[in-house]
Amino acid sequence: MSKLKNCPSCKKEVSTSAKLCPHCGKKLKMGLFLKFIILIVALAVGSSLLSPSAEDEAKAFEDKLDQITNTQPSPLSASGELSQIFSMMSDHTDIQRENKEKEIKGKIVDWTLAVYDVDKQSQNTYKVQTSGSKGVGTFTYITTRNSDQRSYVENLKTGDSIRVKGEITGTFFRNIVIKPAIIIQ
Repeated sequence: MSKLKNCPSCKKEVSTSAKLCPHCGKKLKMGLFLKFIILIVALAVGSSLLSPSAEDEAKAFEDKLDQITNTQPSPLSASGELSQIFSMMSDHTDIQRENKEKEIKGKIVDWTLAVYDVDKQSQNTYKVQTSGSKGVGTFTYITTRNSDQRSYVENLKTGDSIRVKGEITGTFFRNIVIKPAIIIQ
């Protein structure tokens, strides 16, 4: 015996398995496509409610910069072993570079590096590529905190030296990635 329910339109009893009301013709079950659309909308709304706000992300980033400022840097040197392992003419293997990357990832460094190129990423963030001529090459993502620092970074030329403090987050094409970083003057 099938269970019965009332039709929302005509209020007459119909089977719970019926797709249309036999009395008024009203559609009783939602189609698969409509269910899919509702699911997508629900997921979008849920993810937007659960994701941090722009203010929260900005605060977390400022906290990260403050942590970098106040943390004692690692004794890692931009020259020497790192330079030998990650240089283009290195006789070290990929596995040795991968192992060294795992070892140095997350370390805070304070290095003076030779500038190769500068690229503006956003209003306060610059990607400074450094040459490996006097040490390891890097991609350093510097966040400037005032107009003097912005002007300083925007006036750098190839070969200039820059002192930065930041977190090693990995490697990219045999260059160390330092992100985020601040200028030390």
